Amino acid sequence: MKTAHDIIRRPIITEKSLAGVQNKVYTFEVALDANKHEIKKAVEEIFKVKVDAVNTMNVRGKEKRMGVHTGFTPRRKKAIVKLTGIEGDNEPFAGGAEASPAALHVHISQNPLRDAAIVQNEVDEAASPAPEDPVADLVSLLDAIEPTTDDEDVPEESAEALVEDEHTSQDSPARVLVINGPNINMLGIREPDIYGHDTYRGMLQLCHNAAEEAGFTECTCFQSNHEGDLIDAIQDSYGSYAGIVINPGAYTHTSIAILDAAKAVGLPMVEVHISKLDEREEFRQVSYIRAACFETVTGMGIEGYRKAILDLADHIGL
Repeated sequence: MKTAHDIIRRPIITEKSLAGVQNKVYTFEVALDANKHEIKKAVEEIFKVKVDAVNTMNVRGKEKRMGVHTGFTPRRKKAIVKLTGIEGDNEPFAGGAEASPAALHVHISQNPLRDAAIVQNEVDEAASPAPEDPVADLVSLLDAIEPTTDDEDVPEESAEALVEDEHTSQDSPARVLVINGPNINMLGIREPDIYGHDTYRGMLQLCHNAAEEAGFTECTCFQSNHEGDLIDAIQDSYGSYAGIVINPGAYTHTSIAILDAAKAVGLPMVEVHISKLDEREEFRQVSYIRAACFETVTGMGIEGYRKAILDLADHIGL
């Protein structure tokens, strides 16, 4: 399982990036398969800050000649991170109180647009001690790197090395993304006669266990009450996940935009619903997302997520 330090590789120090520091904007080189939500979480974990927004940029390698061979420098990925600051402190990257470890980290956002939750099982990571002084970590990284221009911060590699790297990336471990839409975080409270008494946290644990049983190396659970956040999560999954299990909630019946995002990334996808939609109101009989899914699981309660994850694993050949 990737750690926060696997995701955030190093800060990028250029005249342009330094100019953004006074506005609490920082630039990092990050893992190629990291999505915005993982980057946000990694920065918050390492430096004990609050991230407002993350933008990413894929940088193509430059053509280079080494002897008789012509190749390209490695592809890389930049993340531009804007901070909101820290509670009780106006200085970014100041040390904060260390959070107590937990088997599952669940964050229901108070900022509905750009601070949506990624919920991910981190049993192994929680056992690892957090850095004692995040400020010292950042300072040591900055001291070790000389300021460069944007075009000078990637080492050269031969064409043979680049081809080898491309083949390696195709064999990346299989990860599953579980996406939940509006009000799913209220499980156990919301209309228990329809949705049952199982809690949202219980559903997260079930998803983790099912993913482990199915052979996935990682299970990420994301929930938001906002359509744009769900679209962002689907788009960010491209190139990072082997497939998606999705319950768009009420957006099932209204959102063509979520359907378009699912078709755009083209990942294998299973639609899940906790209640029996075919026995409910007429307006719930329409499902837009179904057109992008190879299977629909409905009316099994939270056990439907287990079936969806196992069927997805079987579909992709795990």
